[in-house]
Amino acid sequence: MNDKLFAKLWNDALVQPQKDMYIAEYGYPDWFDDISSDMEKVFNTLGNIHDIAHMSVKDLISVSGLTQSDFAIKFCIPLRTIENWATQKRQCADYIRLSIARQLGLIN
Repeated sequence: MNDKLFAKLWNDALVQPQKDMYIAEYGYPDWFDDISSDMEKVFNTLGNIHDIAHMSVKDLISVSGLTQSDFAIKFCIPLRTIENWATQKRQCADYIRLSIARQLGLIN
């Protein structure tokens, strides 16, 4: 999948709260030249993008298996910022969550 397609799918996943609706919108083989023959893989890819787009920082910390302190150190983000994001006192930018998810190997 090229970066342009991924960016479109990511941005659309952010605004579509319903995973099934999102997959129904993009689950056509012509969107995915490299995996179009495997519809299950297309659906799994779309589901993965949607799931990651809707993960909170608290979810990312949990999936990482790290403490908030270790998470802050790993990503060079002040601990207070991580705490504020995890408790939703402040909003983490979507592109930062995406970058963290990629670093954690969650995007497939």
